[in-house]
Amino acid sequence: MNDIERVANTLREAEAARTAIGPASDLVDGGLTLDAAHAVCEHNVARRLDAGDRVVGYKVGFTNIAVRDKMGLPDSTYGYLFEDMVLESGGSLDLGELIAPKIETEICFRLKNDLKGAGLGVEDVLAATDAVSASFEVCDARILDWKCPYPDFFADNGFSARIVLSGQWVPVHDVDLLGETVRLAKSGEVFAEGVGEMAMGHPANAVAWLAGKLAQRGRSLKAGDLVMTGTLTPITPIEQGLAYEGAFSTLGKVEKTFA
Repeated sequence: MNDIERVANTLREAEAARTAIGPASDLVDGGLTLDAAHAVCEHNVARRLDAGDRVVGYKVGFTNIAVRDKMGLPDSTYGYLFEDMVLESGGSLDLGELIAPKIETEICFRLKNDLKGAGLGVEDVLAATDAVSASFEVCDARILDWKCPYPDFFADNGFSARIVLSGQWVPVHDVDLLGETVRLAKSGEVFAEGVGEMAMGHPANAVAWLAGKLAQRGRSLKAGDLVMTGTLTPITPIEQGLAYEGAFSTLGKVEKTFA
């Protein structure tokens, strides 16, 4: 078994056991290179596909540049979304399925055309987008305390876990994506607010960035893909037993209770 398989297996076992491990880079002499970290993630993606799961899109992380810089990260991150990660708004999610989950409010894009290559701009993305939706991302790390070197974020699939979609899709050109606001509440009390421009200056920039990074791996975005464009409110640990609601100015509401 080579290093890629060994690290991939360890992360997969940690997810199954719902038990965090130390940084993935600690499992390899000299740490994981960025290319090796991508290979670890892609190994586990292939395992899930072989088991019958399906990739439905991607999440982009650390799109708030000020927060990213404060954390000392050299760039944003991304991860794959699988069909079984997608939840409907309302109802409850058992936190026992996860390790140390946190919640983010995001604008989710749904593509109508393929999107490929580096150097894309906002207009390229908007032309390829069908609609957008209010959403939560429930992130979860297989790595203890969410503390690790930058490549580990990729090895651990960008800390992907679940997404919650409002079920209401709004044509992209009917939304002021820069000015779209959201208020995040738990048990009815608002505790965070955000605005669309907080995601890379424009949520479509996150999609363009993702297309460029995927192109480096010989991959591309496809029609029908979902893209989570990064949080508009501070990433927040989820409290068990509370109901969370993200109220967007024009995209509507997304809700989930965490049991």
